[in-house]
Amino acid sequence: MVDSSGDKTQSEILRLRKIQENLKRKRPTFHRVESWRYKRVKERWRKARGIDSKTREKKGGWTISPMIGFRSPRQVRYQSSSGKEEILIHSPVDLSLIDSNRQVGRIAAQIGRKKREKIVMEAELLNIRIVNPISAKIDLGDLEEELELDEELLEDIDIDDLDLSEEDELGEEE
Repeated sequence: MVDSSGDKTQSEILRLRKIQENLKRKRPTFHRVESWRYKRVKERWRKARGIDSKTREKKGGWTISPMIGFRSPRQVRYQSSSGKEEILIHSPVDLSLIDSNRQVGRIAAQIGRKKREKIVMEAELLNIRIVNPISAKIDLGDLEEELELDEELLEDIDIDDLDLSEEDELGEEE
């Protein structure tokens, strides 16, 4: 038996995603007031708060402010391009909270390479999709060769050959 309500909700979500895409195309880029006039004022949007601000008063000819009408439909808001909800991951433990049928993971930006690799491996085992896996995989073979070369250079340098007399004299004067 086919669940007709499931088909209806799926078609409704597809319809809302089309609306969301149309809104994205029509949505203007919001610029900070007078960012075009001064180099020190960045373009990143900040709410206009001045008492005489034309942007705050929504006067014509001034930059437009974000309003509720520019927002996406609630059912499709905060979804990835695949149509699944994104969950922010800070550690491998967070993967246990993800339902792989309706959610995908996004690794937090401040997570380092080692922990990121661990999270990706755990996600593969749990069959969870990660939106931003390791961006550039490092070839560890090249890294190991470089380390071996550095060790050889260190062995060639003899500590007795280094002239440390100048540093000793400076340390005694102070």
